Amino acid sequence: MVNKLIKEAKKNGINLEVLTSIKNIATIEVLNDNLRKFYIDNNKTYTLKAIYNEKKIVLSYKSIKDIDGIITNIKNIGCIIDNDNLDRLCENDYQNNDIRKIEYDYNKIKKDLLSLNSYKEKYPDILNVNSIAQVEISQTIIDNENHHLEDGYSCVEAYASASMSKNGVVKTRDVSYYGLDFDIDVIKRKMDEAIKDLELEFSATSISTNKYTVLLTNKVVNSILKTMADMFLEKNIFMNLSLLKGKLGKKVFSDKITILEEPVNPKFIVNKYFDREGTLTYNKEIVKDGVFKLSLNNLEYAYKSNTKPTGNSNQLVNYHIKEGKCSFEELVSKLNNGVIIDDVEGLHAGINHITGDISLQAKGKMVKDGKIVKSLNMIILSTNINELLNNVIEVGSDLEEFDMVSSSPSLLVDNITISGSEE
Repeated sequence: MVNKLIKEAKKNGINLEVLTSIKNIATIEVLNDNLRKFYIDNNKTYTLKAIYNEKKIVLSYKSIKDIDGIITNIKNIGCIIDNDNLDRLCENDYQNNDIRKIEYDYNKIKKDLLSLNSYKEKYPDILNVNSIAQVEISQTIIDNENHHLEDGYSCVEAYASASMSKNGVVKTRDVSYYGLDFDIDVIKRKMDEAIKDLELEFSATSISTNKYTVLLTNKVVNSILKTMADMFLEKNIFMNLSLLKGKLGKKVFSDKITILEEPVNPKFIVNKYFDREGTLTYNKEIVKDGVFKLSLNNLEYAYKSNTKPTGNSNQLVNYHIKEGKCSFEELVSKLNNGVIIDDVEGLHAGINHITGDISLQAKGKMVKDGKIVKSLNMIILSTNINELLNNVIEVGSDLEEFDMVSSSPSLLVDNITISGSEE
Protein backbone atom coordinates (compact mmCIF):
# COMPACT_ATOMS: atom_id res chain seq x y z
CA MET A 1 0.00 0.00 0.00
CA VAL A 2 2.87 2.40 0.81
CA ASN A 3 4.55 1.90 -2.57
CA LYS A 4 1.22 2.26 -4.37
CA LEU A 5 0.58 5.57 -2.60
CA ILE A 6 4.05 6.86 -3.50
CA LYS A 7 3.57 5.92 -7.17
CA GLU A 8 0.10 7.50 -7.39
CA ALA A 9 1.41 10.67 -5.75
CA LYS A 10 4.21 10.84 -8.29
CA LYS A 11 1.66 10.69 -11.13
CA ASN A 12 0.04 13.77 -9.58
CA GLY A 13 3.28 15.77 -9.39
CA ILE A 14 3.90 14.99 -5.71
CA ASN A 15 7.19 13.67 -4.37
CA LEU A 16 6.18 11.65 -1.33
CA GLU A 17 7.91 10.02 1.60
CA VAL A 18 6.12 7.77 4.08
CA LEU A 19 7.30 7.11 7.63
CA THR A 20 5.57 4.06 9.08
CA SER A 21 5.76 3.84 12.88
CA ILE A 22 4.66 0.62 14.57
CA LYS A 23 4.56 0.52 18.36
CA ASN A 24 3.47 -2.29 20.64
CA ILE A 25 3.34 -1.04 24.25
CA ALA A 26 2.30 -3.32 27.10
CA THR A 27 1.50 -1.57 30.41
CA ILE A 28 1.26 -3.38 33.74
CA GLU A 29 0.38 -1.40 36.87
CA VAL A 30 0.22 -2.78 40.39
CA LEU A 31 -0.86 -1.22 43.69
CA ASN A 32 0.22 -3.25 46.70
CA ASP A 33 -1.06 -6.78 45.99
CA ASN A 34 -3.59 -5.76 43.34
CA LEU A 35 -3.24 -5.65 39.57
CA ARG A 36 -4.72 -2.29 38.60
CA LYS A 37 -4.09 -2.24 34.87
CA PHE A 38 -2.85 -4.53 32.14
CA TYR A 39 -3.31 -3.57 28.53
CA ILE A 40 -1.47 -3.78 25.24
CA ASP A 41 -1.67 -0.85 22.84
CA ASN A 42 -0.87 -1.72 19.24
CA ASN A 43 -0.43 1.52 17.33
CA LYS A 44 0.45 2.01 13.66
CA THR A 45 0.73 5.50 12.19
CA TYR A 46 1.84 6.94 8.87
CA THR A 47 3.57 10.32 8.64
CA LEU A 48 3.62 11.65 5.08
CA LYS A 49 6.11 14.25 3.91
CA ALA A 50 5.12 15.62 0.53
CA ILE A 51 6.92 18.08 -1.74
CA TYR A 52 4.30 19.72 -3.94
CA ASN A 53 4.64 22.98 -5.87
CA GLU A 54 7.98 23.43 -4.08
CA LYS A 55 6.18 23.43 -0.72
CA LYS A 56 6.61 20.93 2.09
CA ILE A 57 3.44 19.38 3.48
CA VAL A 58 3.38 17.00 6.46
CA LEU A 59 0.31 14.90 7.27
CA SER A 60 -0.39 12.02 9.67
CA TYR A 61 -2.80 9.12 9.12
CA LYS A 62 -3.88 5.97 10.90
CA SER A 63 -4.68 4.39 7.56
CA ILE A 64 -3.53 5.09 4.01
CA LYS A 65 -6.17 3.04 2.18
CA ASP A 66 -7.90 6.14 0.78
CA ILE A 67 -5.16 7.03 -1.69
CA ASP A 68 -7.29 9.41 -3.74
CA GLY A 69 -8.40 11.27 -0.61
CA ILE A 70 -4.82 11.64 0.61
CA ILE A 71 -3.62 13.00 -2.73
CA THR A 72 -6.54 15.46 -2.80
CA ASN A 73 -5.67 16.64 0.72
CA ILE A 74 -2.04 17.22 -0.25
CA LYS A 75 -3.03 19.23 -3.31
CA ASN A 76 -5.56 21.34 -1.40
CA ILE A 77 -3.09 22.13 1.37
CA GLY A 78 -0.37 22.81 -1.18
CA CYS A 79 -2.51 25.51 -2.75
CA ILE A 80 -3.04 27.27 0.58
CA ILE A 81 0.15 27.06 2.64
CA ASP A 82 3.13 29.28 2.09
CA ASN A 83 6.50 28.09 3.36
CA ASP A 84 10.12 28.32 2.34
CA ASN A 85 10.91 24.70 1.65
CA LEU A 86 14.50 24.01 2.62
CA ASP A 87 13.74 20.35 3.11
CA ARG A 88 14.01 17.31 0.90
CA LEU A 89 13.21 13.63 0.95
CA CYS A 90 15.75 11.27 2.47
CA GLU A 91 18.59 10.04 0.27
CA ASN A 92 19.76 7.09 2.36
CA ASP A 93 19.13 3.38 2.62
CA TYR A 94 19.44 1.28 5.76
CA GLN A 95 18.26 -2.14 6.90
CA ASN A 96 18.90 -3.20 10.48
CA ASN A 97 19.16 -6.97 10.47
CA ASP A 98 20.54 -7.21 14.00
CA ILE A 99 17.69 -5.94 16.19
CA ARG A 100 18.02 -7.25 19.74
CA LYS A 101 14.70 -8.98 20.37
CA ILE A 102 13.37 -10.27 23.69
CA GLU A 103 10.42 -12.56 24.30
CA TYR A 104 8.71 -10.84 27.21
CA ASP A 105 6.88 -12.87 29.84
CA TYR A 106 4.13 -10.47 30.94
CA ASN A 107 2.83 -12.86 33.60
CA LYS A 108 6.26 -13.00 35.23
CA ILE A 109 6.57 -9.20 35.13
CA LYS A 110 3.17 -8.97 36.85
CA LYS A 111 4.25 -11.42 39.58
CA ASP A 112 7.54 -9.56 40.07
CA LEU A 113 5.72 -6.26 40.51
CA LEU A 114 3.30 -7.84 42.97
CA SER A 115 6.27 -9.15 44.96
CA LEU A 116 7.14 -5.54 45.87
CA ASN A 117 4.18 -5.65 48.27
CA SER A 118 6.54 -7.52 50.63
CA TYR A 119 7.96 -4.12 51.60
CA LYS A 120 4.71 -3.44 53.48
CA GLU A 121 5.37 -6.49 55.64
CA LYS A 122 9.00 -5.57 56.18
CA TYR A 123 8.27 -1.91 56.99
CA PRO A 124 4.98 -1.48 58.93
CA ASP A 125 4.96 2.29 58.32
CA ILE A 126 4.63 1.84 54.55
CA LEU A 127 1.11 2.65 53.38
CA ASN A 128 1.34 1.81 49.69
CA VAL A 129 3.72 0.38 47.14
CA ASN A 130 2.87 1.38 43.60
CA SER A 131 4.67 0.07 40.52
CA ILE A 132 4.31 0.20 36.77
CA ALA A 133 6.19 -1.44 33.92
CA GLN A 134 5.99 -0.60 30.23
CA VAL A 135 7.36 -2.90 27.55
CA GLU A 136 7.87 -1.15 24.21
CA ILE A 137 8.53 -2.95 20.93
CA SER A 138 9.00 -0.42 18.14
CA GLN A 139 9.62 -0.51 14.39
CA THR A 140 10.27 2.44 12.06
CA ILE A 141 10.17 2.24 8.26
CA ILE A 142 10.80 5.09 5.80
CA ASP A 143 10.06 4.81 2.08
CA ASN A 144 10.19 7.17 -0.86
CA GLU A 145 10.53 6.62 -4.59
CA ASN A 146 14.20 5.67 -4.41
CA HIS A 147 15.06 4.75 -0.82
CA HIS A 148 14.08 2.40 2.00
CA LEU A 149 15.12 2.39 5.66
CA GLU A 150 14.06 0.01 8.42
CA ASP A 151 15.01 -0.14 12.10
CA GLY A 152 13.55 -1.22 15.44
CA TYR A 153 14.17 -1.78 19.12
CA SER A 154 12.64 -3.15 22.31
CA CYS A 155 13.06 -2.00 25.90
CA VAL A 156 11.43 -1.89 29.33
CA GLU A 157 10.83 1.13 31.54
CA ALA A 158 9.56 0.65 35.10
CA TYR A 159 8.81 2.84 38.09
CA ALA A 160 8.11 1.97 41.71
CA SER A 161 7.27 4.13 44.71
CA ALA A 162 6.68 3.66 48.42
CA SER A 163 4.58 5.93 50.63
CA MET A 164 5.35 5.95 54.35
CA SER A 165 3.42 7.50 57.23
CA LYS A 166 4.76 8.58 60.61
CA ASN A 167 2.92 10.75 63.14
CA GLY A 168 0.37 11.73 60.54
CA VAL A 169 2.98 12.83 58.01
CA VAL A 170 3.16 11.00 54.66
CA LYS A 171 6.27 10.99 52.47
CA THR A 172 7.01 9.22 49.20
CA ARG A 173 10.13 8.11 47.36
CA ASP A 174 10.30 6.61 43.88
CA VAL A 175 12.80 4.72 41.75
CA SER A 176 13.08 4.06 38.02
CA TYR A 177 14.39 1.21 35.91
CA TYR A 178 15.34 1.02 32.24
CA GLY A 179 16.65 -2.06 30.46
CA LEU A 180 16.48 -4.42 27.52
CA ASP A 181 14.68 -6.93 29.74
CA PHE A 182 12.84 -6.61 33.06
CA ASP A 183 15.01 -7.14 36.16
CA ILE A 184 13.16 -7.10 39.47
CA ASP A 185 16.42 -7.51 41.41
CA VAL A 186 17.65 -4.11 40.23
CA ILE A 187 14.34 -2.50 41.18
CA LYS A 188 14.45 -4.09 44.66
CA ARG A 189 18.01 -2.92 45.20
CA LYS A 190 16.94 0.62 44.34
CA MET A 191 13.85 0.31 46.52
CA ASP A 192 15.98 -0.77 49.49
CA GLU A 193 18.06 2.40 49.14
CA ALA A 194 14.98 4.58 48.58
CA ILE A 195 13.23 3.27 51.71
CA LYS A 196 16.32 3.94 53.83
CA ASP A 197 16.28 7.51 52.53
CA LEU A 198 12.54 7.68 53.16
CA GLU A 199 12.96 6.71 56.81
CA LEU A 200 15.68 9.33 57.27
CA GLU A 201 13.51 11.96 55.63
CA PHE A 202 11.14 12.09 58.59
CA SER A 203 13.95 13.54 60.71
CA ALA A 204 15.26 15.76 57.90
CA THR A 205 15.99 19.43 58.53
CA SER A 206 16.97 22.41 56.45
CA ILE A 207 20.33 24.21 56.44
CA SER A 208 21.43 27.82 56.31
CA THR A 209 21.69 29.51 52.93
CA ASN A 210 25.29 29.40 51.77
CA LYS A 211 27.72 28.28 49.10
CA TYR A 212 28.50 24.56 49.44
CA THR A 213 30.46 21.84 47.77
CA VAL A 214 27.67 19.71 46.30
CA LEU A 215 27.48 16.13 45.09
CA LEU A 216 24.68 15.71 42.57
CA THR A 217 23.63 12.08 42.09
CA ASN A 218 23.43 10.70 38.56
CA LYS A 219 19.62 10.81 38.76
CA VAL A 220 19.65 14.54 39.51
CA VAL A 221 22.32 15.37 36.91
CA ASN A 222 20.37 13.40 34.31
CA SER A 223 17.17 15.32 35.06
CA ILE A 224 18.91 18.68 34.69
CA LEU A 225 20.89 17.70 31.58
CA LYS A 226 17.83 16.22 29.89
CA THR A 227 15.76 19.32 30.60
CA MET A 228 18.55 21.49 29.13
CA ALA A 229 19.08 19.37 26.00
CA ASP A 230 17.33 21.93 23.77
CA MET A 231 20.20 24.38 24.27
CA PHE A 232 22.29 22.30 21.83
CA LEU A 233 19.73 22.41 19.01
CA GLU A 234 20.63 24.55 16.00
CA LYS A 235 17.00 25.63 15.69
CA ASN A 236 17.02 27.19 19.17
CA ILE A 237 20.44 28.74 18.63
CA PHE A 238 19.23 30.22 15.32
CA MET A 239 16.10 31.64 17.04
CA ASN A 240 18.07 33.10 20.00
CA LEU A 241 16.46 30.60 22.38
CA SER A 242 19.72 29.09 23.60
CA LEU A 243 22.39 30.37 25.97
CA LEU A 244 24.94 28.88 23.54
CA LYS A 245 24.24 31.45 20.83
CA GLY A 246 27.59 32.52 19.35
CA LYS A 247 29.53 30.00 21.49
CA LEU A 248 30.35 27.31 18.88
CA GLY A 249 34.04 26.49 19.03
CA LYS A 250 34.43 28.26 22.38
CA LYS A 251 35.03 26.94 25.86
CA VAL A 252 31.72 26.97 27.72
CA PHE A 253 32.15 24.42 30.54
CA SER A 254 34.86 22.88 32.70
CA ASP A 255 37.47 20.86 30.82
CA LYS A 256 36.22 17.88 32.84
CA ILE A 257 32.94 17.98 30.91
CA THR A 258 32.54 16.07 27.66
CA ILE A 259 28.97 15.65 26.41
CA LEU A 260 28.24 12.95 23.85
CA GLU A 261 25.34 11.65 21.83
CA GLU A 262 25.91 8.02 20.87
CA PRO A 263 22.82 6.60 19.12
CA VAL A 264 24.81 3.76 17.52
CA ASN A 265 27.04 2.75 20.44
CA PRO A 266 26.20 -0.92 21.15
CA LYS A 267 26.95 -0.55 24.87
CA PHE A 268 23.60 1.24 25.23
CA ILE A 269 20.28 -0.56 25.54
CA VAL A 270 18.68 1.03 22.46
CA ASN A 271 20.35 2.05 19.22
CA LYS A 272 18.73 4.20 16.53
CA TYR A 273 20.38 4.24 13.13
CA PHE A 274 18.36 6.99 11.45
CA ASP A 275 16.00 9.77 12.51
CA ARG A 276 12.46 10.50 11.35
CA GLU A 277 13.74 12.27 8.25
CA GLY A 278 15.90 9.32 7.19
CA THR A 279 19.20 10.98 8.10
CA LEU A 280 21.67 8.36 9.25
CA THR A 281 22.75 8.87 12.85
CA TYR A 282 26.29 8.67 14.20
CA ASN A 283 28.15 8.98 17.50
CA LYS A 284 29.25 12.55 18.12
CA GLU A 285 30.94 14.90 20.56
CA ILE A 286 28.70 17.87 21.37
CA VAL A 287 31.06 19.29 24.00
CA LYS A 288 34.65 18.09 24.28
CA ASP A 289 36.78 19.02 27.30
CA GLY A 290 34.43 21.96 27.91
CA VAL A 291 34.49 23.27 24.32
CA PHE A 292 31.18 23.49 22.43
CA LYS A 293 32.01 21.51 19.30
CA LEU A 294 28.74 20.70 17.56
CA SER A 295 25.15 21.95 17.42
CA LEU A 296 22.42 19.43 16.60
CA ASN A 297 20.01 19.87 13.73
CA ASN A 298 17.44 18.47 11.36
CA LEU A 299 17.54 18.78 7.57
CA GLU A 300 16.02 22.26 7.49
CA TYR A 301 18.49 23.83 9.90
CA ALA A 302 21.41 21.94 8.41
CA TYR A 303 20.64 23.67 5.13
CA LYS A 304 20.12 27.04 6.81
CA SER A 305 23.49 26.81 8.57
CA ASN A 306 25.21 25.09 5.62
CA THR A 307 26.33 22.17 7.81
CA LYS A 308 26.00 18.42 7.81
CA PRO A 309 22.67 17.11 9.17
CA THR A 310 23.25 15.38 12.51
CA GLY A 311 20.23 13.07 12.55
CA ASN A 312 18.34 14.86 15.33
CA SER A 313 15.00 15.67 13.73
CA ASN A 314 12.97 14.15 16.55
CA GLN A 315 15.08 13.63 19.68
CA LEU A 316 18.48 12.87 21.13
CA VAL A 317 19.44 9.26 21.72
CA ASN A 318 21.95 8.11 24.34
CA TYR A 319 22.90 11.68 25.20
CA HIS A 320 25.16 11.87 28.24
CA ILE A 321 28.09 13.37 30.09
CA LYS A 322 31.12 11.14 29.62
CA GLU A 323 31.81 9.25 32.81
CA GLY A 324 34.94 9.80 34.92
CA LYS A 325 36.93 7.42 37.11
CA CYS A 326 35.59 8.01 40.65
CA SER A 327 32.96 5.74 42.15
CA PHE A 328 30.09 7.32 44.04
CA GLU A 329 31.69 6.30 47.34
CA GLU A 330 34.91 8.00 46.30
CA LEU A 331 32.96 11.14 45.41
CA VAL A 332 31.40 11.16 48.88
CA SER A 333 34.87 10.86 50.39
CA LYS A 334 36.16 13.72 48.21
CA LEU A 335 33.12 15.79 49.18
CA ASN A 336 34.32 15.59 52.80
CA ASN A 337 32.15 18.48 54.01
CA GLY A 338 29.17 19.46 51.92
CA VAL A 339 25.77 18.45 50.60
CA ILE A 340 24.53 15.50 48.57
CA ILE A 341 21.50 16.33 46.40
CA ASP A 342 19.65 13.11 45.54
CA ASP A 343 16.20 14.36 44.52
CA VAL A 344 14.84 17.51 42.84
CA GLU A 345 11.35 18.72 41.98
CA GLY A 346 9.86 21.33 39.65
CA LEU A 347 12.20 20.73 36.72
CA HIS A 348 10.10 22.39 34.03
CA ALA A 349 9.22 25.48 36.05
CA GLY A 350 12.57 25.66 37.84
CA ILE A 351 14.90 25.63 34.82
CA ASN A 352 15.03 28.49 32.31
CA HIS A 353 15.94 27.06 28.92
CA ILE A 354 17.15 30.40 27.56
CA THR A 355 19.21 31.79 30.46
CA GLY A 356 20.12 28.43 31.98
CA ASP A 357 19.04 29.56 35.46
CA ILE A 358 18.21 26.70 37.84
CA SER A 359 16.07 26.92 40.97
CA LEU A 360 14.84 23.54 42.17
CA GLN A 361 13.31 22.24 45.37
CA ALA A 362 15.65 19.55 46.59
CA LYS A 363 16.27 16.81 49.12
CA GLY A 364 19.57 15.37 50.15
CA LYS A 365 22.05 14.72 52.93
CA MET A 366 24.63 16.66 54.90
CA VAL A 367 28.16 15.23 54.85
CA LYS A 368 30.82 16.03 57.46
CA ASP A 369 34.32 14.54 57.45
CA GLY A 370 33.31 12.26 54.60
CA LYS A 371 30.32 10.77 56.45
CA ILE A 372 26.58 11.33 56.06
CA VAL A 373 25.33 12.94 59.29
CA LYS A 374 21.71 13.92 58.54
CA SER A 375 18.98 14.08 55.95
CA LEU A 376 17.97 17.40 54.36
CA ASN A 377 14.74 18.80 53.00
CA MET A 378 13.21 22.25 52.55
CA ILE A 379 16.25 23.31 50.53
CA ILE A 380 16.60 24.86 47.09
CA LEU A 381 19.36 24.26 44.57
CA SER A 382 20.08 27.74 43.17
CA THR A 383 22.54 27.92 40.27
CA ASN A 384 22.67 28.01 36.49
CA ILE A 385 23.96 25.56 33.91
CA ASN A 386 27.11 27.62 33.25
CA GLU A 387 28.07 27.76 36.93
CA LEU A 388 27.15 24.14 37.50
CA LEU A 389 29.21 22.72 34.63
CA ASN A 390 32.13 25.12 35.15
CA ASN A 391 32.59 24.34 38.84
CA VAL A 392 33.01 20.58 38.41
CA ILE A 393 35.60 18.99 40.70
CA GLU A 394 35.08 15.37 39.62
CA VAL A 395 32.87 13.36 37.27
CA GLY A 396 31.69 10.02 38.63
CA SER A 397 32.12 6.62 37.02
CA ASP A 398 28.49 5.70 37.81
CA LEU A 399 27.00 6.38 34.37
CA GLU A 400 23.41 5.13 34.39
CA GLU A 401 20.87 4.95 31.57
CA PHE A 402 17.51 6.38 32.58
CA ASP A 403 15.78 6.09 29.20
CA MET A 404 16.76 6.03 25.54
CA VAL A 405 17.20 9.79 25.50
CA SER A 406 19.71 10.40 28.27
CA SER A 407 22.15 8.96 30.79
CA SER A 408 24.42 10.53 33.37
CA PRO A 409 27.11 10.01 35.98
CA SER A 410 27.17 11.85 39.32
CA LEU A 411 28.96 15.21 39.57
CA LEU A 412 30.96 16.73 42.43
CA VAL A 413 30.65 20.50 42.09
CA ASP A 414 32.16 23.37 44.08
CA ASN A 415 30.71 26.68 45.25
CA ILE A 416 27.02 26.13 44.59
CA THR A 417 24.29 28.02 46.44
CA ILE A 418 21.91 25.97 48.55
CA SER A 419 19.08 28.05 49.96
CA GLY A 420 17.60 26.86 53.25
CA SER A 421 15.43 28.03 56.12
CA GLU A 422 17.72 27.28 59.05
CA GLU A 423 18.81 30.38 60.95
